[in-house]
Amino acid sequence: MARAKRTTAFPVGLYGMLLFALAWLTLPRLFAPLERVLVGAACSVPRCTATWFGEPAVAADRSDLRRIEELGERLLRRVGEHDLTGAGDAMPLGDQPLMCRVLSVDRRGGGGLPSELRLDRSYAELYGCRELVTKGGALLGYLLRPGIGRAVDDLPGDPARVMLCHHRDAPRCYAMAVDPDGGPPLRIVVRPAASVDPAPLSVDMWDDPFRASRLHAAGYEVRTLPLAFGARRVPGGLLLGRTRIWGYEPDGVDEPLTIGVYVVPPVLPQALSHVVVWRPSGVEAPSAAASHGAHSRSAARLYDLPGVGHGRHLLVAERAVPDDAAVIQDGLFLGTARGLSFGTGLVTAFVATRQPWSLLLLPDGDDAEPIELYGRVEQGDGDRAWLRLVDGPDGRPTRLVSGYLFTGSNGRHCPAGLWIGRAQPDQFERDLLEVKVPALSGASVAEVFVEEAAR
Repeated sequence: MARAKRTTAFPVGLYGMLLFALAWLTLPRLFAPLERVLVGAACSVPRCTATWFGEPAVAADRSDLRRIEELGERLLRRVGEHDLTGAGDAMPLGDQPLMCRVLSVDRRGGGGLPSELRLDRSYAELYGCRELVTKGGALLGYLLRPGIGRAVDDLPGDPARVMLCHHRDAPRCYAMAVDPDGGPPLRIVVRPAASVDPAPLSVDMWDDPFRASRLHAAGYEVRTLPLAFGARRVPGGLLLGRTRIWGYEPDGVDEPLTIGVYVVPPVLPQALSHVVVWRPSGVEAPSAAASHGAHSRSAARLYDLPGVGHGRHLLVAERAVPDDAAVIQDGLFLGTARGLSFGTGLVTAFVATRQPWSLLLLPDGDDAEPIELYGRVEQGDGDRAWLRLVDGPDGRPTRLVSGYLFTGSNGRHCPAGLWIGRAQPDQFERDLLEVKVPALSGASVAEVFVEEAAR
């Protein structure tokens, strides 16, 4: 009997699926549109089920809405009062300050901190403004020009870019270090530090090197001295930060040894929510300029999903839902959405997020200054979240007090000033903030921030 020949078929389908899965994992942006469609289609089942079994209801008490609005107005008023005070004394008389919201931070700079900002106003909208960007009485950096330098690829309609003082391309500043004990000030030159340095700014060219080598205590206040640097003119009196000493501590036998002196900016870049740009007197604002801070709200409905105990909800909106869009209910910030197809999105409640947040804390008291924070939720339990905050750029813990917690600037579709909840410092850990947020359960009416052009 003749034996039949045995053939082995190559599993084309199996290897094709493995190759497709590998490409999906390694190139997530390429397959993101397909993923949105598939997940959006899968969400149509609970969407239809939720529509059949009841209408959404408002979870928050309407009587509290006015109170929430008043708190938001008070926060933005205090932010404006703080950010606009101080630098005006150093700027030319008649300059008009313009508050700008920070959309994003990027590009690693001195001390390993981000060194570029993107603003909610376009270059065209800030046409004619000075290069100096301030906050309160501090100099933060320089406004770039489209088509020049770092912004060579930017267009006038793009969000304006700010180069912070610790950016590697930022110019050196002529400054003065003021002795807190009343000694004579030291004239110095401050430059961007390396990314591996212990602080964002470094000090060079002391006018008294011997005295500088004897500095063993930090805390000298560093302010700019007036200087014309080509076309860039820096006024005097603007705060750059405070000194930080790098060296060896005394060991009981040898004296302390100072190796280098650095300058720490007053605000952590990731915590910045607003900055100030100055328009000279006599320069008119452009009549038609594109703004990247415009947004509108779209009516939406929230439904529970399996795993709702972990802060997951289905969002059904009247318009397309962008990624990282803020979802609010009667002025209360609930969380952010991940946009899918067919007007749906997946919402993660604030207590369930693990992403870093830019936040604003409004302390109790009529004249207290708002505190800019940066941190992430370390633990969530029901209507409570525990925020682990990042220390300031000088390594010191952030000053924490009881008050009301709001969102800072967390992207174009999550603006600053959205009320999160009541916050108080943890009684055991210095960098932990306990936040009580409104609980959400069952179907409810909400709003989501969408593109302004969608109106």
